[in-house]
Amino acid sequence: MATKSGLEKLLGMAGEFVVKQHGDWNHADWEGLVEKVSMNGVAADDESKRNLGNILEASKYFYQILPAPPPMKRAAAKKKA
Repeated sequence: MATKSGLEKLLGMAGEFVVKQHGDWNHADWEGLVEKVSMNGVAADDESKRNLGNILEASKYFYQILPAPPPMKRAAAKKKA
């Protein structure tokens, strides 16, 4: 499997955050994400935070308008002979 680029990792973290939070978060949640992102090489400066916030808000928009994935089907149990 190919190594993910820094951008792919960042977008993955943002997407996972929005889904985990069901599109709703508070300031403490935001600060936790900023810390996680900064531990992965993104500077925690104002410009990065502003752009990360924009990514989250765009992701939140799509989270709210796109249909939820269908529930996973369980494999049918095998009948005993």
